[in-house]
Amino acid sequence: MNKIVRTALSTAAATLTAFALAAAPAHAARTLRTTIQVATNHPVGANVVYFKEQVEKLSGGAIKVEIYDSAQLYKGSEVPQAVSSGAVDMGVVLIDEFAGTIPATGLLSVAFMFPTFEIMAKAANPQSPVRKEVDEMIRTTGARVLWWQDYGPVQLLSKGAPIVNPADMKGKKVRVLGKPSGDFINALGGVPVKIGGSEQFIAYQRGTVDIGMTGVTAIKSRKIYEVMNSVTITNHAQAEFLVVINDKLWDTLSSQEKAWMTEAAHAAENKLRAETKGQHLDAEKFIAANTPMKVIHLTPEQIKAWQTAAAPAVDTYVKAAGEPGKRLVEEVRKLY
Repeated sequence: MNKIVRTALSTAAATLTAFALAAAPAHAARTLRTTIQVATNHPVGANVVYFKEQVEKLSGGAIKVEIYDSAQLYKGSEVPQAVSSGAVDMGVVLIDEFAGTIPATGLLSVAFMFPTFEIMAKAANPQSPVRKEVDEMIRTTGARVLWWQDYGPVQLLSKGAPIVNPADMKGKKVRVLGKPSGDFINALGGVPVKIGGSEQFIAYQRGTVDIGMTGVTAIKSRKIYEVMNSVTITNHAQAEFLVVINDKLWDTLSSQEKAWMTEAAHAAENKLRAETKGQHLDAEKFIAANTPMKVIHLTPEQIKAWQTAAAPAVDTYVKAAGEPGKRLVEEVRKLY
């Protein structure tokens, strides 16, 4: 009797094991920890959420993305090192953060280099010489670019008198995104102070700087209109964020995993670039209609004066970036 029971139990156990193996996925799910500096309701953060949804759907859950938003893990300036070292798998980083070690990557913040959304889109196209060269430069750091996130043009903010003329910048401390935007401020006689995106509100509130620099979508999402009085639409630079992944980790992915990641990344990039101009205009309208902040539009003559005053910043960029920088400037100007 005991032998019969043991045989039955053994058969049942074998059957259950077979069912469990059949139900289990062929490979354990791969989880990618991702750090971003903004909230998930910010256009840049929402775009990463969209990528997460797409790649998890395409992979049937074989790839999962964990998002740590609002600089919970790392500040923007810390992301390149965190990703390249493998401390975190993926991260969102302003392209300017690479300009300290690779000066040519600061191209997008060179004053008035990209006068329209359309020219920026052409330069950022995955097939453009500009995009290919920048991506390869960044890969040398140990971080591979998955996709570019179009953030739109950058403006100037003031708490006191509105900023209208280049002379208004002289002697003022100005928040900058990195070295290229710092060169712009130096050319105008201002004092550049690098402040991360997540630290802006406090810096403006405390008067750490006299003049701010950011996009109108950030003014809206970060409620910067509570601490600054006016925004001048200069469109003097284009801000692009990059979503990067540890390059060694990428090499461990299977060809199928890479295909899922690439398809989801392309979808996320195309979606955001198609939406950015509308989001920019909507944010500008929101600020003008629903906040105490004054929105200042410059005349073509005033913009020309800014461009003339900022011209030395282009020379400074080329001098710092060398031959690669000169080549990138030439490629961009072909797009005009």
